[in-house]
Amino acid sequence: MLRGLDLWREDCPFWESRGSFLLLNPRLASVWRDRVWAAEFPDLADHVWLGTSGTSGSLKIVALSRTALETSARAVNLHLAAGAADVWIDPLPIFHVGGLGIVVRAALAGVPGHRLGDWNAAEFVFKAADCGATLSALVPAQVHDLVAAGLPAPECLRAVVVGGGALDHSLRERAQALGWPLLASYGLTEAGSQVATARIGARDAEWLPLLGHLEARLHDAGVLELRGPSLLTGWMMFHEDGRARWEDPKRDGWYGTGDRAELRGGELRVLGRLDDLVKIRGELVDLAALERALQCRVRSGRVALRLAPDERNGFSLRVVAENKAARAEAEGASEEVFPAFARPESIVTATIVRNALGKTPRY
Repeated sequence: MLRGLDLWREDCPFWESRGSFLLLNPRLASVWRDRVWAAEFPDLADHVWLGTSGTSGSLKIVALSRTALETSARAVNLHLAAGAADVWIDPLPIFHVGGLGIVVRAALAGVPGHRLGDWNAAEFVFKAADCGATLSALVPAQVHDLVAAGLPAPECLRAVVVGGGALDHSLRERAQALGWPLLASYGLTEAGSQVATARIGARDAEWLPLLGHLEARLHDAGVLELRGPSLLTGWMMFHEDGRARWEDPKRDGWYGTGDRAELRGGELRVLGRLDDLVKIRGELVDLAALERALQCRVRSGRVALRLAPDERNGFSLRVVAENKAARAEAEGASEEVFPAFARPESIVTATIVRNALGKTPRY
C-alpha cells in the first residue's frame, strides 16, 4: 500500500504523482524499520508518511495529505513573497518536513529547486552561489557550522528560514555579522512545516507572525493548539513493546503541540516544551528559559542543560558546554542565572549531541 519514492526525481515529481509515499530516515534502526513495514497502515490516498521522534521508546509516522503540504507551501511562499525570480536550495533531508516543504514550495511556484545532498557547510555556500539561490532553510546546527567556519553568505540569498529548534541570540548575531539573512521560525511535522516565521528584514526573533493558513489558541498551562488545513491526518504510533496503532490526535480539529507559548494579536512567542517544566525541590523550573538566559551570557560557544533523576530533589541539573571558554563563561554566569535551589550539580565540557534537526535531548 505504501511505496518508497525519491520525491526529487525529475521524471516523477511529487506534485504530479498519485498514491501514498513513505519516507523514512535511512539511519532508522532496522528493528524499527521492520516494525514499520510489517504494520497495517490505513489506506489514505495522496499522502506522505514522515517519521518523527516521539517520547522515549516510541516512534511516530505522521500522515500528511497532499492538500496539507500544498497549503503549507503556499502560505510560506506568500509570506516570503516567493515568485518566479526565486531559486530554492534545499540542504535539509527529504525525510524531514523541512526538506520536503522546500520541494513542494519550489514546485508550486514553478521555480528551480536544488538539492544539496549530505550536509557540508562549504559546499552549501559554494552551491548556493553557483546556482544563484535566493531562498533556503537551515537548522541551528547548520547555522553553527557556517559560523564556526567563518563562511559569509552568498549575496544572492535574500532569506534563510531557521527551524527545527531555537536559535540562540549569540549564534544569530554572529551569523548576521557574516551576512546571513536569517528568519526565525516555529514549525512542526504535524502542521506540515512552518506555523510562524519572522518577516524579511525583521530584527525580532522572539515574536513571530503567524502564517495565515492556521488558527492558534492557548489551552491549559499555555500549551499552543493549532487548527487548519495543513495539519496531519493522523499518525501511526510504534512502541518499544511492538505495539502499533493508528491515531488521530486532533480534538474537534485542534491539535495540541505540547509547546508552551504566548499569543499577541497575530504573533506567537514560543516559551518551550511542556516537558521542559520540571520540579526541583518542589519548585517548578522552566528549563528552556534557564537555558536561554545562560546562553545569552555565554558568547564563546553553545551550552545545554541536561537532567538527571534525583531521589531527594526530583531532578538535578548539569550544564554541558561545547568548549573550555564556554564552560568558563557558564561557571561565571551560573550564580546569576540559576536560583539557589536549582544550581547545576556540575558544568562540564563535552560534545553537545543533537539530532538531524539540531535538537538536544534533556537526558
